Order: sequence, then structure tokens, then C-alpha cells
Amino acid sequence: MVLVSIVVNTLFRYMKYGALMINFNFLDEWLLLKSNVKNLFLNQRLTRFPYLVGVAFLFLEVYFGNLINFLGIIGSLKFNFNEAFQEYFDNVIFTSNYMIDKPIFFIMTIIINILGAFILSELVKRRLNDFSGGTLGRYIQYVILILNILLLGYWGYNQSITNIDVKVTLDFYIYLFYEYIVLLLLIFMPSNKVANQYGLPNGKQRSGEYIITYEPIYSSSDDKKREDYWDRIGLSHSIDSFRSMFINKLFDYRTRAKRQELYWGVFMFQIMTSALNSVLFFFYENIFNLEIAIVASIVIYWIFWLWYILANISCTVRRLHDTGLSGYWLVTMFIPIINIYTLYMTVFKPSIHSVELNSLNE
Repeated sequence: MVLVSIVVNTLFRYMKYGALMINFNFLDEWLLLKSNVKNLFLNQRLTRFPYLVGVAFLFLEVYFGNLINFLGIIGSLKFNFNEAFQEYFDNVIFTSNYMIDKPIFFIMTIIINILGAFILSELVKRRLNDFSGGTLGRYIQYVILILNILLLGYWGYNQSITNIDVKVTLDFYIYLFYEYIVLLLLIFMPSNKVANQYGLPNGKQRSGEYIITYEPIYSSSDDKKREDYWDRIGLSHSIDSFRSMFINKLFDYRTRAKRQELYWGVFMFQIMTSALNSVLFFFYENIFNLEIAIVASIVIYWIFWLWYILANISCTVRRLHDTGLSGYWLVTMFIPIINIYTLYMTVFKPSIHSVELNSLNE
């Protein structure tokens, strides 16, 4: 009970005096958010790694949305699976009570895939802008949009509000899969090393009168720099990252956090809490009985869960600050499609290296 009391008292102490520790400036964050949105339209180039992350996560979200939609209509149609799916699957049986109406399935299919096609075409355009700097990206964007609209129109032509053609729907999903695979190959196109009308090279960003330069995603090939890199993210910093994320900066919403703090903090928390919960369960089971051990484990689990959520919220805000974004972007983590950008900036984007006055001639 002593360990549990320490954790509970620590959380209550933070919650009691949290108002004194939370230094989130709402007005500054709002102004920064408006600047971030403006910069998204100002900088329209995408290097290979963010393009890879964007397309991969967009594929997962679009396919997950289509899967949820598809399973809902399957439950509603009550198909004889062995006949309707014979061409695609052998003796596959779906069992679920989840059902949606046919009009909802029709509307959601259009919304999910039109939105997915638009975002995909935008990613492709920005990748080609980074490659050529001409109008190729815009033309390819139009081609992608037109092809997806025509394909969706063909799918809709073979459907009706009262009758869903499953075979055509599966063919549509298969085409989408091949489309993402083909467009993913754009990661092999080299980036242009000079500035163009769409932005700056090497992932640099323009922001008003300033140029933002980021640290490299991975270390240099130079041996000394590589050694420094691995030392910087090494195990010796794992405890420091855990202490910073979950104790010292639990309610810090104003400073910055590097990627290693998020990575190591979450990893060490999972290891330490899993081990601690197992030890406490064994202790309570031997000292008291199984019922008390189960109840104590549930209580401890929820305390750790609250601690984990609070730490992740504050660390995500600091991570956003470290990449130049407003803390308000945290809200978009719960908005499909948009959360891909926020996820990339939080988990993958390196820290800002420098901010300099823009002296380039446009």
C-alpha cells in the first residue's frame, strides 16, 4: 500500500497545484495556429520521408474506414457468404452484430473515398513540386482526382439504395490498393536541391520573413556524429526522459520536448508500470487473497492510466512546440485524415535547428 499511496499522493499534489504549473498561453497558441495554417499553403513541397509517412497512414485510415463501412453493410445484407464471396475467399465467415443501412453505406463510401483521393492527390502534387518545381504536380493531381471520381462513379452506377453489388465494391477496394502502391513509388524520386516557387529545399520552411531549418531525421554518415547521435538517444537518457515526461514536466505545456523524450518516456513507463503491477499483484495475492489482489490491480491500473494520459497530453504539446506548431493541433489527433499531419509532426518530425531571417530573393 505504501507504493500506491505515494503514486496517489503525487497525482493529487500535481492536480491540486496544477494551476500554478500549467503555463499554457491561449492567445499565443492561437496566433501560432493561424501562422501554422498559413505556412501549410505557403510551403507546398514534400520530401521523401514525410511523403512515405503521409501515404502509408492515409492508406490505413481510408482502408480502415472502408472496412468498417463494408462490415456494417455485410451484417445488414445477410449474404450467403459462400456464394457471394466465392471468387475472393474460400469458406470465410463474418460474424458480427454491427450493421448499417444501405443509404448510409452509399454516402459514407463516397465521403471516405473522395476525401481520401483529394488528400492523396495533394500529397502527390507536393512530392512532385519537390522534384520538378513546375506544373507537373498540379496536372497529376487533376488526373488522380478525375480517375478516382470516374471510378467512384462507376461503382455508384452499379449500386442502388436498395441493392449493393459486393463484387464491384471489392473490385473498387482492390483498385485503391494498387493505386496507393503505385503512387508510393514516388519516394524514389530525388528532391530538387534549389528553391522554387513552391518552397525551399531540404525540408526547410518559410514562415513570414523567416526560414525554419530542422535537424536531420537520421544521423550523418560521419562516424563522430553518428556516435554522438547514438549517445544522445542511448539507454543512459531513458531514465531522464521518463523523469522529464512523467514527473518533472507532467503539467508543462509551454516548453519543448525532443523525440527521444516521447519515445523513451513511453517505453520506460510501459516497462516500469507493467513490472510494478505484476509485483504488487503477487504481493497482495500472498498477503491478502486473490479478490483483493484483483481489485488492487484494477485501481492501480486506472491510476497509472490517468498518469499516462496526463503525461502524454503535456508531452505532445511540448513536442508540437519543438516542431514549430501550436499546442492546439493536439485536438486534431481525434480528427481522421487531419491527424496524419499532427501524428507526423509529433512522432517523426525532428526538432527545429534554427530560425533565420529570410534573405532569399523570391
